[in-house]
Amino acid sequence: MTDYDLLLLHARIADVFRCRLFEGWVGIRDGRFLAVEAGAPPQGIRAQDTIDLAGRIVMPGLIDSHLHIESSLLTPRRFAEAVLPFGTTTILSDPHEVGNVAGEEGVKWMIAASQDLPLRIYHSIPSCVPATSPEIEWTHEVFDAATIRRLAKQPTVIALGEVMDYRGLLGPNERLRAIVQAARENNLLIEGHIPTLAGIELSQYLAHGISSDHTLTFAAKIQEQISKGLAVMLQTKSLTPENMAAVAELPDRSHIILVTDDIEPSLLADGHLSRIVTLATEAGMPPLEAIAAATIRPARYLGLRDHGAIAPGFLADFLVMDEISAFPPAQVFVGGQQVAGAGAMDSDITRENPTQPDYPGIPGPFAAADFRLDGKGGSGGVQAQVVALRNKHSTLTELEQRSVRLQDGRVQFQAGDGLALAAVIARDGSSRMVGLIANTGLREGAWASSVAHDCHNLLVIGRCPGAMAQAANAVHALGGGVAVATDRGVEASLRLPYFGLLSDEPVADVARGLADVEEAMRRIGAHQTRPFLTFSIMSLSVSPYAKFTDKGLVDTESRQLIRPLLTDS
Repeated sequence: MTDYDLLLLHARIADVFRCRLFEGWVGIRDGRFLAVEAGAPPQGIRAQDTIDLAGRIVMPGLIDSHLHIESSLLTPRRFAEAVLPFGTTTILSDPHEVGNVAGEEGVKWMIAASQDLPLRIYHSIPSCVPATSPEIEWTHEVFDAATIRRLAKQPTVIALGEVMDYRGLLGPNERLRAIVQAARENNLLIEGHIPTLAGIELSQYLAHGISSDHTLTFAAKIQEQISKGLAVMLQTKSLTPENMAAVAELPDRSHIILVTDDIEPSLLADGHLSRIVTLATEAGMPPLEAIAAATIRPARYLGLRDHGAIAPGFLADFLVMDEISAFPPAQVFVGGQQVAGAGAMDSDITRENPTQPDYPGIPGPFAAADFRLDGKGGSGGVQAQVVALRNKHSTLTELEQRSVRLQDGRVQFQAGDGLALAAVIARDGSSRMVGLIANTGLREGAWASSVAHDCHNLLVIGRCPGAMAQAANAVHALGGGVAVATDRGVEASLRLPYFGLLSDEPVADVARGLADVEEAMRRIGAHQTRPFLTFSIMSLSVSPYAKFTDKGLVDTESRQLIRPLLTDS
């Protein structure tokens, strides 16, 4: 018997425990590190294969401890092909998008579709299906404690997904409280979602066993959350100079973790978690600390004791790098076997996807009259509640009251008023609403999508009811996806045949299709930094401070439905 399956010589080894590099050698057998030593190996060591790294760096594979595969618009196998070349070797996926569309069987599909891939995929069970309650939005199923207990028995399940209805957990949502208790009884990690809580409310929320927060943060929030025992997860939008300075001042930074959360296919062309590592380094985080925040720290947070380090007994998931931040890696290994190199997979993943379970399709077809703001056919001035985007970089919204004029139930838009219509139709067609949104930038036309966080009912935003009907009908005809239309016809579309959320095409093709859609969105006036993502979050009923669902306009802090139209002006 040989001593090792693979021997790495003349390596610079990234020690993520002490945040240092040292020169040495590594021996791998049966998919694990057996020896990790400084200096030169003893004479007489035998190995099936030997690689002389000539001073290149060996570092652990990156671990993304909070993301949603569905945000990439890719099936799990296509997602694996997209992220492995950039060094991501392990993820925790929260499939709450598919869970909202296809229920418990949808979650099982995502778990099954993630098996036997070179990417190690662990799962959290969606906690909020629906994100709030059935009274506020339609979803295919309503998850309860019994659902959690059943899904906890599925392979690779290690967590309960982000508890987004933070107000519900603090208040009257007994179903959610039972869900969290069931997760604790099954020894699941419980992920948090804490955009606005502080002080005693934060403490009360955390007392249910919440372990992390990945939402937009600031210095004082980081300090309080660290003091209260949370893992603070930083994604792109939180890598600000203020936050980096606050992190640098912490005497113990072991609870600071880098994550991606939601990342569209167009961004995957330039990296995955590697992008966040690079951005954190550029923002002032020492490179080896950024690597630790994307390897050993998430591994420890997830309870994966043999992941995330180049150390004896650990899984041999590692990257060979020319320099510490020189992504993509020269080589990517999982379990001691090379799977990618120089920014490309060594071979395509050929395993077939499972058969999709039954779930509601895309409603339609529609006519322009379906997108009339319900003024009961009347004419004249009315006061309206308007969901106003705060700026072009954020999905934060505010409720504003504005005077608008109706003609036969149709809003009469004026040039420069910044208004558009927003409609949400339940997947099963059982309920719908039309309201007003401000500051989208739209001058004409419409956008429609079956990707509409988090319940993924059909969301349509536009200036013209006729164009809204065209865009919605295009998504209906595709069997799911996104489309942009004007009075000239459909300008661009992208088909997403898996649950109306995912494509099984290569990431480059999906990214190209989404780029065409976003370019069409910009032609009709959308001015957001990430227009597709921004529009698709306008139905996220837990995103501050006002959003749309099929049941109405939602004040997301009070969890109350509000009438879009108020009184005659």
